[in-house]
Amino acid sequence: MIKKIMYIGVPVAAADQLIKAYIRCKPQGKTLFEIPGIAAITPSFNTGAAFSLLSGQTAFLAVLSAVLLLVLCVYVNRALHLSRAAQTSLCFLIGGGVGNLIDRIVYGGVTDYIRLLPIDFPIFNLADIAVTGSVAALLMLLFTGMLEKTTGEEHGSNH
Repeated sequence: MIKKIMYIGVPVAAADQLIKAYIRCKPQGKTLFEIPGIAAITPSFNTGAAFSLLSGQTAFLAVLSAVLLLVLCVYVNRALHLSRAAQTSLCFLIGGGVGNLIDRIVYGGVTDYIRLLPIDFPIFNLADIAVTGSVAALLMLLFTGMLEKTTGEEHGSNH
């Protein structure tokens, strides 16, 4: 499972950090690119969590994120009963979590940049997409009974 984290989680965190490095060089609040009526790239900085909850509580959020990621990594490494889809989803969750954790530790908050135009929704980033998408996938796997390996999947596989 460590290989899967390396192949999925690390590239997700790396891509997130590369995009954020570019975004941090641009003025906050100024739209850099827009798909009319759909989305815009607008740099923003968030010291809170989702929807700016716990704004200004960066140290608390960083410690909480680090502890949760550590627990998740230990769980993922020991959970041999999970389906490949569940393992993959958890690796995306770890990658996204690490991406935002790096921001909190290094910059004191999270760099966001994706703004949805048709609705009033908080600005977000690639790491947020990885976290939210993986949680949605895990819930679907749970509700469809596909969270755990079926008899057709290899036991102990790291692929």
